Amino acid sequence: MDINACGFWQEVLILVIVSMLAYFCFLEQLLVGDIGTSAIALSLPFSYVLGLQSSMASSTMVKRQFIWLYAAIQFSFVVIFAHVFYDLICIHPVLAILLATFAGCGVVMCARSVLVEVLRLRRRWVARSNNQADSEPVLHQETQPTSSSHVQTEIRNVEASSGN
Repeated sequence: MDINACGFWQEVLILVIVSMLAYFCFLEQLLVGDIGTSAIALSLPFSYVLGLQSSMASSTMVKRQFIWLYAAIQFSFVVIFAHVFYDLICIHPVLAILLATFAGCGVVMCARSVLVEVLRLRRRWVARSNNQADSEPVLHQETQPTSSSHVQTEIRNVEASSGN
């Protein structure tokens, strides 16, 4: 097995564990005030599934150097939506967690897709403007004099034509 591939999967495994712990702590904190000790029974399976799902989405959606950033942004959106659905709208905890997961993951995936397309368009625009810039100096070089004697000749021609 390739050393880089082994390192990648070790990193993903650590991300899975950290994500599970983060989702568990968040869900426990969110639910313990209203449903007490039964929050553990609800937080444990959801944190397992959310941690695994978010880690796999992160590892497949972005390049290796951005996996942790993507997972952190995804976690932030899930947390925000969970607070909105559970605290502000007062939806049942299971439904609030499911909706927050779909909304948070969906927003991050859509934002990533939009960002990729914008960067592709920008790259095309820069390449097109570079191609146009490369072709313009050739036209200007033909019309501009290249030597000092040529410049002096042009000056004499302009003086002669203005004197007539």
